Amino acid sequence: MTNLCFHFRLHSHHGGPDHATQSLSVDIRNDDNDRWLPLEPSLQTPGFRLYLLSLLLCQHHYLVANALERHLPLKAVDGELSVTTSSGWMIESVNGTFRVSLEPAAGEATPALDPDIIAFLERRMTVCPVSRNLPAKVTKAIAVEAALQPVLENAGLG
Repeated sequence: MTNLCFHFRLHSHHGGPDHATQSLSVDIRNDDNDRWLPLEPSLQTPGFRLYLLSLLLCQHHYLVANALERHLPLKAVDGELSVTTSSGWMIESVNGTFRVSLEPAAGEATPALDPDIIAFLERRMTVCPVSRNLPAKVTKAIAVEAALQPVLENAGLG
């Protein structure tokens, strides 16, 4: 029997004085070789796909809410979530990574996402009610990391 794999990719943009979520998009693919397709839930979306989407969105919500509680100047969040099920559609594992980009204050360097903050965010994300309702035998691994900042070659050099 073959396991089933579901892959989700999320991007959210944050802005304004409160760094609240301004936009959010989710893509899905069912196989590593499939192309990513936008996920636009409707009444025709299969219920299991909606359940997995709720897991992704709950993780994102807890990440953003707790980042804002710590006054982190969120710029963007990019996340990937992979869920593996048995051939009978029972969830066996959930693996996710969320990369956080912070907004630098005017004229200042981009703030660092230090290990203590990362540990705090990961710990708080474990209380997401959707993931807490997964059976204890489900393997769960959710990681938060700082997004790589683009390197500007020769920036400001004349």
